[in-house]
Amino acid sequence: MELSVSGRRPRAAQAAKAAPQEETKSPAAGKPAFQKSRTDKLAWSQQALSFLQEVNRQDMEKQRKLLEAKQKNSGDLDALRESLKKMERCQKIASRIMRGDKVPPQDEMYLMDNDPDGYKLALACRRPKEKPKEWESVLDEEEQEGGSAGRAGSGEETAEPVESGGEAAEC
Repeated sequence: MELSVSGRRPRAAQAAKAAPQEETKSPAAGKPAFQKSRTDKLAWSQQALSFLQEVNRQDMEKQRKLLEAKQKNSGDLDALRESLKKMERCQKIASRIMRGDKVPPQDEMYLMDNDPDGYKLALACRRPKEKPKEWESVLDEEEQEGGSAGRAGSGEETAEPVESGGEAAEC
């Protein structure tokens, strides 16, 4: 076998000439195959697009429902939050009364309105003190105005603490 550089050149030139001819033949011959694959791709793309649109529509519907539920629940949460604040204030007022300290009359009325059982229990469990501490009001200004306007005709005699003697329950 003989190797020569001159022998390689003609073969490389023949291969280079053959490649452009195949390229010119393949687009002409490949046009139907290219068109066919393009139509397949187009049909597949339309199906995929319609599927994705349906999935997106379902996701948007689900998100809209979740948002509506959150908005509804936020109203419920606000009501629960306010209820918890009321209970917290009532507990604080009741604990001050039980210790024998003096609380403002509007606080006592607030406890009586919002937690009558807690008010009765606080009065029954009150421990007398020689020097009771006088507390500032637990209520905000809005609550003080709202509470006093609702009970304006009842008078302040109910706000005065009732002294309980020996018949008070031990708490």
